[in-house]
Amino acid sequence: MSWRTVVISSNAKLDYQMGYMVVRRMDTLKIHLSEMEILLIESTAVSLTAALLAELSKKKIKVIFCDEKRNPSSELISYYGSHDTSTKIRTQITWKDDVKKAVWTEIVAEKIRKQAGAFGVLES
Repeated sequence: MSWRTVVISSNAKLDYQMGYMVVRRMDTLKIHLSEMEILLIESTAVSLTAALLAELSKKKIKVIFCDEKRNPSSELISYYGSHDTSTKIRTQITWKDDVKKAVWTEIVAEKIRKQAGAFGVLES
C-alpha cells in the first residue's frame, strides 16, 4: 500500500535497486517502491536512471518535476497497460495531419462538455 510522498529538495542521484529507490547524497537512503505514492523532485540538481523511471511508471507512482524556482513544471504519467500499447502509439504517429486534427478537436470538445457538466452548465 502506497502512502508516502517523497520530496527530493537538494542534489542527489536516484537509482533503482531490487525494489527500492536508492537516494545517494552524503548518505545513502533506500525507500521501497511499494511505500511510495508520489515522488516530488524540487531540485534541478537531481539525476535519475532510466531504470528507476521505468519502475516508477510500472508501479503507477506519480513523479512531479519542479523548475529552478521550485514550481511544478511537469510530471511523469505512465500509459495504460495493454499488450499492444507500443503498436497503438506507432499507428497514431503515422496518422495523417487531418486525422490528428480531427481527433484532437474531438478530445478538446469532449473535455469542454465534461467541464460544462461538472459546473452545472446546461447545453442548449
